[in-house]
Amino acid sequence: MPTRWYNPRLPQTLVISQFLLYFNAAFAVLGILLGGGVGWLGLVLLAGWVYGGWGIANERKSGYKVAVAVSFAPLALRALIATNADGGIFGNLSWVLLQTGGRDSNLSGSILDVVFQYALIGLLLHQQSREHQKIWFE
Repeated sequence: MPTRWYNPRLPQTLVISQFLLYFNAAFAVLGILLGGGVGWLGLVLLAGWVYGGWGIANERKSGYKVAVAVSFAPLALRALIATNADGGIFGNLSWVLLQTGGRDSNLSGSILDVVFQYALIGLLLHQQSREHQKIWFE
């Protein structure tokens, strides 16, 4: 069975998810090439974004599960950092949800970045995506 990097025959929610996973990976590679440091967690996320996109394109349940896990990772990391900062989670809730507040972190970015992260979560957890992968993915 040949493998593919893109599958246009999937539902629209999963097709857009493929693109967003690959865009996350491409921007991570671009950040590395432009001098941004990357640790082991960054490499795990990069591999997860690529495998998630590839796994969805090849209709693999493991790829879908990895894609869901790595789509939540930036939100979970921001929440973890915010709980360890002064003021606790409620004092830093705007930074957790919107990445604002001027934090010095590799996770800080623009509001547009956050919109795409939450869109990816929404697309992957959409009922159409979940039903399709439950029925058709191996």
